[in-house]
Amino acid sequence: MKEYVNNEIMRNRKTIKEDWRELRQIQTDRQLNLERPVMFKQPKEGSKITQLQKEFPNIKQKTLTECIKHRRSLRFYKDQKLTLEEMTYLLWETSRVDAFKPGVTFRTIPTAGATNSMETYVYLTKVEGIDRGLYHYIQDKHQLELLSDSDELEEKVDQALYGQLRGAAVVFFFTATPYRTEYKYAHLSHKMIAMEAGHAGQNVSLAAEVIDCGAVMMAAYIQAYCDELIGIGDDEFVTYVAAVGKKQA
Repeated sequence: MKEYVNNEIMRNRKTIKEDWRELRQIQTDRQLNLERPVMFKQPKEGSKITQLQKEFPNIKQKTLTECIKHRRSLRFYKDQKLTLEEMTYLLWETSRVDAFKPGVTFRTIPTAGATNSMETYVYLTKVEGIDRGLYHYIQDKHQLELLSDSDELEEKVDQALYGQLRGAAVVFFFTATPYRTEYKYAHLSHKMIAMEAGHAGQNVSLAAEVIDCGAVMMAAYIQAYCDELIGIGDDEFVTYVAAVGKKQA
């Protein structure tokens, strides 16, 4: 085995080498009957809310084979707006909730033990029918909550993305609220939380192909800037970012 001067590499590897037998040897917060974490982040009182559609009559569907075949990471985009229907379709196929009951959430993507660690935020800059701004997607109601529409927002987003905005029409910020999963799975949660963000990234990449857009998934962003932009921190933080825009001819 390769020798490492810094043991931190090996410690970090353990996060993705879970031993499920350990779960039988500990008491999780769920087993201790501690208070169950909130399943969905709700809007602040008085926020501007946009109700989104759930049917997409103008979206011409493609086969899964077509979407997989043509999916490539796209980093530069045509200067063209998405329709509100197209943007909503991306959210619907990536982050929607199909059903839920206390402690269990069934989503369009896999989520560890139905614990739903993820929240979704979008920066909309080129979308018809909705103001430019940073929004929180309210999962259980299929709504958008406006968080910010400041004039400096585009510059702040670009800085948070390490200068990778590049004319994108929509930027997705996927975040984790770890305790939702830790409550049930304790220290074994963190690999699954990361995988959940990956599932969302694949869905947004394939849904983008349906509407003749391209997407690029980003892990190279500035964590502190992204978290500050959204107004989150230790208990919730960004885990993955996607930029989406119309393909150039």
